[in-house]
Amino acid sequence: MMRSDLPKYSQIEIERRWDVLADLAPSLLELPFREIEDLYFTGTRLRLRRIMTAAEPTIYKLCKKYGPVSPYSEPITNIYLTENEYASFQDLPAEVVKKRRYSVADGSLDLFSDGQLRFEKEFATEDEALNYTPPKFAGNER
Repeated sequence: MMRSDLPKYSQIEIERRWDVLADLAPSLLELPFREIEDLYFTGTRLRLRRIMTAAEPTIYKLCKKYGPVSPYSEPITNIYLTENEYASFQDLPAEVVKKRRYSVADGSLDLFSDGQLRFEKEFATEDEALNYTPPKFAGNER
């Protein structure tokens, strides 16, 4: 997709994701993490996100995902919100997903509240994504 074909105000997100083989995963005990709570609004492609860390102010974002344009690319738009703006969306019908995100192996390892582990990596180009070899703890690609 060329830049002029993108929805207005969007950018391309290029990423790949894998389930994590727990027995090969690095220890997370001593690593810093971000607490992420996502609300996926029912019947839409909108996500409300709250990101919390011990050392920084909480970040609030509203994201629109437009749908994949290739196996690894999707246009997205993010709007940063104040805490009050975030609160005004918080009670809409949504699926809630909570996770801890760790920076590992030049990507992100997410530990979901249900115990699931997933590794994801973002890329600058599709070629980088295609030529990337994931770490040994990466299992099935999603």
